[in-house]
Amino acid sequence: MGFVKNKSGYKVFKESGKFKSVHKRVIEKKMGGKVWKGFEVHHKDGDKSNNRPSNLVAIKKTTHRRIHRIKLKGW
Repeated sequence: MGFVKNKSGYKVFKESGKFKSVHKRVIEKKMGGKVWKGFEVHHKDGDKSNNRPSNLVAIKKTTHRRIHRIKLKGW
């Protein structure tokens, strides 16, 4: 299975003719199921290429956006 980076810098792979995110697949394996609606996968260390299960967490979309907004403001 070959990986490439998408335009946002995330590693993706092709499955059944569709590109899928590596970080989302890893968190789904860790959780034992799909990421719930309204949730997103967050890289704790901010490194999009670090897809280790210990670095990923599924959090509410609103919380995820707030975390990144704060980081952009320099907090």
